[in-house]
Amino acid sequence: MNKKTQVSIIVPTKNEEGNILRCIRSIRQQKFDGTLEIILVDNNSEDKTVEIAKKLVDKIIIAGPERSTQRNVGAKSAHGDWLLFLDADMELSRNVIEECLSLTKNRIVTPIITITEQGKGATFWGKALALERNCYQYTFWLQAARFFPKKFFLKVGGYDVNLVAGEDWDITERFRNEGLPNLYTKHSYLTHHEPQTSLFELLKKEMLYIKHIDKYAKKHPLSFSYQGSLLYRMFLWTRHWGELLRHPILTTAFFSYKLLVWFMWQWHRRKFETRNVNN
Repeated sequence: MNKKTQVSIIVPTKNEEGNILRCIRSIRQQKFDGTLEIILVDNNSEDKTVEIAKKLVDKIIIAGPERSTQRNVGAKSAHGDWLLFLDADMELSRNVIEECLSLTKNRIVTPIITITEQGKGATFWGKALALERNCYQYTFWLQAARFFPKKFFLKVGGYDVNLVAGEDWDITERFRNEGLPNLYTKHSYLTHHEPQTSLFELLKKEMLYIKHIDKYAKKHPLSFSYQGSLLYRMFLWTRHWGELLRHPILTTAFFSYKLLVWFMWQWHRRKFETRNVNN
């Protein structure tokens, strides 16, 4: 009897009671020839995340302080031949794992897989950011891989725990540097549910990201010259001009939002450079 391929799905969480049930249900609905393991790695949630998940997952681990550590802890405890990393605000279409596994078959070199993402928002700003996210499908620089062979994941050392931002881009690039091809799903996707928060809260999160992205930028300067470029993103937007014109208000909103974030980044960078000069 042939061994069934086992896939371990690792979900790091922190106060995700509003998202986790939807995420797990989409995992349980996967149809493929193999076995499935769900590992939830929770960073001391203060809400009902663990209570909701405990009857629906195979293992719950308490670990932190950041996503990279949570993911690595989950990977080390996983029994699967393949690892899929999801965030709690993500939802899989029914055949994601089946397509990912099919992409790995009959390959001379084992690949890593980027699952095509589509954004979905429930609020005005959520819809605006979802529209932007959908402009980045199948882009080499901006969409990170999520499906990895476990033995190679452990070989490259997993996610870089020194990175709080850009850690998903980083591990994708390290796999590519090891010679593993990066393939993309074409018939299945994951839905990324945008946060249902105010503009102020969104900008607070962006500022936190900006403060931590420097480490990634120094580690991968060439990649970040694209990933952090407003002009590059504007080029990607123009490829979807038809869809953007159908939603002029949302388009104007996310244009303005990205411009504001860019100014925040420039201000932070100049402040950082000035501080270094003075020191």
